[in-house]
Amino acid sequence: MQLFLTVMLAGLIWSIGYETGRSSFVPFFAQYLLAFGLFYIIWLNRAEFRFRHYLLIAIALRLILLLAVPQLSNDFYRFIWDGEIMTMGINPYAHTPDYLMSHGSFMADPYLSEMYLGMGDLSQHHYSCYPVLNQLIFFSVAWSSNSLATNVVLLKTILLLADLGAIYYGKKLLEKLNKSTHMIWLYALNPFIILEFSGNVHFEGVMIFFLLAGMYFLIKNNWLTAGIFFGLAIQVKLLPLMLLPFVLKKLKWLNALGFLSTVVFTVLLVGMIILDKHYAINMWNSIRDYFVAFEFNASVYYLFREIDYARLGWNNIAVIGPVMSLVATAGILLLALFRKYRDDNDLFAGMMFALVIYYAFATTVHPWYISMVLIFSVFTSYKFGLIWSLLVMLSYSAYSNGDFHENPLFLWSEYIIVFAVMLIEIFRRTGKDVVGLQLKSFFTLGRQGTTKG
Repeated sequence: MQLFLTVMLAGLIWSIGYETGRSSFVPFFAQYLLAFGLFYIIWLNRAEFRFRHYLLIAIALRLILLLAVPQLSNDFYRFIWDGEIMTMGINPYAHTPDYLMSHGSFMADPYLSEMYLGMGDLSQHHYSCYPVLNQLIFFSVAWSSNSLATNVVLLKTILLLADLGAIYYGKKLLEKLNKSTHMIWLYALNPFIILEFSGNVHFEGVMIFFLLAGMYFLIKNNWLTAGIFFGLAIQVKLLPLMLLPFVLKKLKWLNALGFLSTVVFTVLLVGMIILDKHYAINMWNSIRDYFVAFEFNASVYYLFREIDYARLGWNNIAVIGPVMSLVATAGILLLALFRKYRDDNDLFAGMMFALVIYYAFATTVHPWYISMVLIFSVFTSYKFGLIWSLLVMLSYSAYSNGDFHENPLFLWSEYIIVFAVMLIEIFRRTGKDVVGLQLKSFFTLGRQGTTKG
């Protein structure tokens, strides 16, 4: 039975990856919904498979997508563009693609023109926002080949290896936490992760590998190695920066100082390879635009946007976006100060809820962002992250129309269901022997099985 379900899941992954574009939302989501159901049934019925069988399935499902051109995202064009201009000796933070394409040599190159047109308007007008280690990966791929198809395969190979690393360290973390190692497959076999990483080539997969490695060495009290991995994670995506207060709160002050120094040293050491003051400013401007110019699949921000629109008559994102980011930052810092985080279980839960706070107030929440919430939920007894990995794909409905108009029904269905489940789970795990919430136990984990396998 498990084998039959696995073959069906593989067929759906192939169909979505090769045959279903993001503009065909109904066929896409119908197949994704079925694939998600099959994945969960396979995960629940573990009697027929051992850990190594699940590992082989995880690898096979990723290999299915190895030759597929990403269907749901065009970010890979910018990745390869940044790598390609680095092979020409051009710093990826120095110029926008628009500026470079205004020069005849770029415009006359069919390969560069294909990437420029493929990346879309938003990317064309902005400086690169990807940290240095990410850029070095793009460079290594572009240096190896001038074929777009080959470069996509190379990017996917890197992500496949990163996923294997995430499975390895995820398993070891679950063992250290005395939890079932079967929990890692809620992440590694999830069609959401397979499609967004091996399908759409998003480098959150590499960041998660470094982050899990860092967390593993942190729990082993090896703060030096943990700091190196955290620094590498930050140089893939900047998001792990917001998790540092939780780690620092957990460590004793001398170890915390050593850990933070190692993180800073690693970030600066890698960053010095291609960053200087002027390029850093350009990169920061692109990151700033994320808060003041872009909006997609948001929740709390959209509520305040509508209120402000009714009051002013225009979209006041330039003010609301930065305010929302400040509110999220304050909330995360309060959450970090809220508990001692001496317990490793509480540390993972605290980090997970920090990400929830960040995404709740963000102006842009692309589907692949939720991978961070999902992976941290694996180490807790909360399941709303798993539900979110299903419902976040409703946001792709915006690409089914020419003006990228978001469907309010899908948008609010996503957030109402996810936040409702989250609040129910919090309520069930919060002590009730006094009136009101016991803040001390607010994010304390419920007990879950410790059977390994």
